[in-house]
Formats: sequence, structure tokens, C-alpha cells
Amino acid sequence: MNKICSKYILPQPLVLIIVTCALIAACDKTRLDSHLCPVGKSSGRQTILLLDTSDPLTPKHRAELQRLLDEMLREADNPVSKHFYVAQGEALIVYELIEDLDAIEYALKVCNPGSNPDEWDDWKDGLTKGKAIASHQWLRLEENIEALFSEIKSSEPQSSSPIIEMLGVIVPRHAPSQRSQSSEEVKRTHLIIFSDLLQHSNLLSHYRKYPAAKDIKMTDGLRSLQTDLTGIDVSLFRLERADSGQWQPTKHYNWWTDLVRELGGALMWQQSI
Repeated sequence: MNKICSKYILPQPLVLIIVTCALIAACDKTRLDSHLCPVGKSSGRQTILLLDTSDPLTPKHRAELQRLLDEMLREADNPVSKHFYVAQGEALIVYELIEDLDAIEYALKVCNPGSNPDEWDDWKDGLTKGKAIASHQWLRLEENIEALFSEIKSSEPQSSSPIIEMLGVIVPRHAPSQRSQSSEEVKRTHLIIFSDLLQHSNLLSHYRKYPAAKDIKMTDGLRSLQTDLTGIDVSLFRLERADSGQWQPTKHYNWWTDLVRELGGALMWQQSI
């Protein structure tokens, strides 16, 4: 009987390894807050996504947004994807474009809790990384993303699109300090604008004649639109709309390129969808 049972008893060294790995996985886990961000630690680089829902997103735009979010939260070998990847412990903060600048709050803040446990290689990863905890964290992450898409579906069209004014509110919240900008250890903030880029407010509208980007600083009434993008990497996803072709020529596309550079930002990526 003892000989038969002994075949099913794990060797003591292996038992010790399993127990040790389980203890390490439990003790090594950084505590995360309600946003899945490390408690008591800097979240490192911040990725700020300004999402323009002043007009409904088309199915194509929604699909591209889903692809972009997947690219942010799942590390890939693609060199382009690496530009957008939000590393473990880093924060993704999403703002929806609104008209009332006094009411601006983020629609979503979430940190990447780590690699998706469904993509781990083998049972050893489950022991050393704590698969049950990781699975629960990823479920929360996916629920947060789904909630964002539900909110987008219910967004109402707006009469104005104060894109540049909103940058003046959210960028200072997340821009690196002047001191940290000179430190190589501090990662630059990444600002992503997902919008048709048709600025429309009382101060400046792309639906009528508007000055060149370089002239904003010298135009009476427009100096308040200046936002310091020093230390900020900027990516532009311009959403092309079938009914706005006359307002979205190449000149308009290049206007935003010039504006980012005039404000001191570094243009990382630019794409029309």
C-alpha cells in the first residue's frame, strides 16, 4: 500500500519549491489601489488620451479606438506598438472632450497591472506570478474599458469642440515639472488626441478662416490658447468624417503638426483614420 501511494506523493524538494514560489508570489505582489495603480509609488510615465466624442464615433473609429487600447495594454514586438504601450504600473488616463471646462474630470484612470494571465507560457508562471490575483486584476481592467465604451455610446453631440482650450486644462495636470524634465530617469508624458481635430469655439474655429499655427501667439485674443507642451510627446489620430471633407484638407492636417511644435511638444505619431 505504501509503495502504491508513494507514486502519487510529490518529492519533498518539489513540494518545497512549489510552496516557496507560492509564498514569493503572494509576498512580492505590490498593493494596488482602486485604479490598479501601485500604492505609494509613482506610476512612471503617464499616457493621457483626449477622446473627442463631440460627434458620434463611426464603427471604423470605434474599432480603431479598441485596437489602440489593446495596443496600450498588451506588449507587442511591433515597433509602432511600443510607442503606445503603457508598461506595468504606468497610468492611462482618459478624458472625454466636453464644453464646460470647469467640469473636466477624467472618464477613466487605470494602470496596467501586468501581463494578461491568459497569455502566460506555462504553469510555472502561475506559481511565480500569482495567476488568481492577476486574473482578477485583468477582469477589473477589462470591466473599466467596457464601461468607457458604454459611456461613449451614450455621449450626446455637442455644439462646440474646444479642443485647444481643454488641452490648456488637462496638460498642466499631468505635465512633468521643469525639474523632472531635465532628469533622464523621468519618462515623458504621452498625450494622445483622438479627434477629428476640428477646433470649434468662440476663440478659434476651423469652420471659418483661422490663422496659421505659428501666428496664434501673436494674434490678439488667441494668446490664451497657448499651452506649454515642453516635455510632452504628442500623438494625433485625426478622425476623418464624410460630411467634413472640406474642413479637413491636408492644410488642416499639417496645421496641427505645426501647432504641437510651436507649443514645444514632440510629435511622436500622426495618422488619419
